[in-house]
Amino acid sequence: MNKIKAFTLIEVMISIFIFTTSMLGYMAFHAHSMAVIFDNESAQFAHALAFNLVDEINSMSFESFGDMVGDPTSTPQKTALVGTSSQLDSVMTNSKLFGDKFLYSPFNILGAQDSTGSYRFYRAVRADSYANKTQTYAAQGTFLSTLYHVDVSVYWPKKGYPDKNCFADYSEAACNYLSIPLVRSNHKY
Repeated sequence: MNKIKAFTLIEVMISIFIFTTSMLGYMAFHAHSMAVIFDNESAQFAHALAFNLVDEINSMSFESFGDMVGDPTSTPQKTALVGTSSQLDSVMTNSKLFGDKFLYSPFNILGAQDSTGSYRFYRAVRADSYANKTQTYAAQGTFLSTLYHVDVSVYWPKKGYPDKNCFADYSEAACNYLSIPLVRSNHKY
């Protein structure tokens, strides 16, 4: 008599258990991977927005940069458009220092100007004299007295907080933040 070889019910149940456990592990890994990819993409976009504004500031003429940060040595004296407190870059576009093509905040995750209120990126500019920032003395008329420290900052919400306005209401638990410093002179030497 021929004996039929087959799987028993216990063997089938054990193989289903092993398969299910491995698939659950894979699904958890996949969900974590997607969250990491989202965080990396949003951080790359935030860096691109910040470096775009840093490049704009670096390419400004000395006169335009002096208009932005102020120039107490000029006649008449120029008052700063950007102070030590953060200013949204919509302030910068109103001054026309960056040209008519300058895009101001907020931006969505795709890089377009946003009107939906979801995952907004806010750029901000803060400027102060280099002597004030470093708490050093700089005699008037020296090169050091013409240096300014400019911080370009970008605020954006974390994955679980798509409607959070991180510029107006920043919290470490719900928002990301990066700052790129820039030092330059408002006079040509």
